[in-house]
Amino acid sequence: MEDAIAIQENVAGHTCLAVFDGHGGDTAARLAQTHLPKLLGQHLQKTTNKEQAAIDAFHAVEELMHQELAGEASMLPSGTSSGTVACVALFQDKEVTLVNLGDCRAVVCESSKLATKTKDRSPEKNEQEKQRLKDSGVSVEFGYVDGKVQVSRAFGDITGKTGDKIRGLMCTPEVTIINVKETTEFLILATDGIWDGIQDQTAITTARKVLRETRSPEAAAKAVVEAAGKVTKADNAAVIVLALNVPEPPPKRDAAQSRFQRSSKTE
Repeated sequence: MEDAIAIQENVAGHTCLAVFDGHGGDTAARLAQTHLPKLLGQHLQKTTNKEQAAIDAFHAVEELMHQELAGEASMLPSGTSSGTVACVALFQDKEVTLVNLGDCRAVVCESSKLATKTKDRSPEKNEQEKQRLKDSGVSVEFGYVDGKVQVSRAFGDITGKTGDKIRGLMCTPEVTIINVKETTEFLILATDGIWDGIQDQTAITTARKVLRETRSPEAAAKAVVEAAGKVTKADNAAVIVLALNVPEPPPKRDAAQSRFQRSSKTE
């Protein structure tokens, strides 16, 4: 299991939720899980520009991880360190800042429907990323960047020979800011173990049903994992559900009234 989550209540006044999907080992995911919330807090305190603060924090995490991952690369037969993608939600007042690196994904539910989602950053799922790599002279073979990894943006993935990242990889995230309205019901953060199994709207419908019944984001997240597990192994899967304005469940009909209505229909 190379996936991980982080949840912290006060990151420069924000609730911070994050999922990480590691590859090539769990070291990079573990380091990002430890350092990212703290560095996001530091950079958010420096400026009111949340997009720039998030980008600077991700670059700072990459720099902080570099030495340990370079050492890991020199010890591994592959000659390349572990890496990780990440998706973060920063919630404050009536605003959510989504910060996505790689092919984790965030989806936002408005009035029971998919309203917003982040873009996956891998050559097979994103034509812009595929073109960027081509323009940079980086080969993509069977979906693998430089023949090594299937994402084009990630933390880590340091090569032992050069001490640098795999050619073509970036750690600059995509930042999306969402205004929370009365119709904004919840959002889901999940790794690709979920999205490889079920569609965005299926995840939303599944989570919404459980949220309305239980008022429990944890129960809703578990239901999404179980739904994905029915169609894929989903052995590496992490999910967080952030409830915002979930509608109440429909009122239950009185049992006696229901029996009367069924009886009336048969007479």
